[in-house]
Amino acid sequence: MEAAYTYTVRILDATLTTKVPGDNPPPAGTKALALLLRVEAEPRDRDIKAPYGNLGIKYPSLDADKDSRIGGVMDGGTPYMTEDQLLFGDGARGIDPMFGVLGANTVYYHLAWQIVSEDADLTGASLCRAELNGGNCIPIGPIEASP
Repeated sequence: MEAAYTYTVRILDATLTTKVPGDNPPPAGTKALALLLRVEAEPRDRDIKAPYGNLGIKYPSLDADKDSRIGGVMDGGTPYMTEDQLLFGDGARGIDPMFGVLGANTVYYHLAWQIVSEDADLTGASLCRAELNGGNCIPIGPIEASP
């Protein structure tokens, strides 16, 4: 049985980086496109399964860039955290991005990233539900480069 969980996502920040929290750095020739996401259930009064496992970044050179290091889905992410946990919860555990449940009437923040080629054409990149037909997508907007 497959269950559908509905939610809204807003991209608060997008950064191309060689550093990701608590994970191995991206391999040589690649970078991580990291997105800070604001996520909440839709409708708001329902718990939902954390939506991490079915998100991916689509961009013009993705098909040409795919290899053993570069796929079409998110490669890592931090736990989902409430605003208080994010701002003041030094050491807060948050909610597991793969198996956790997000509570009703609560906004969560989540940093997730996908490995991309250093030379990737990210013009018009979008965050999409990873589905065969492309799924629902939202434009990422401006992408900053970290030093």
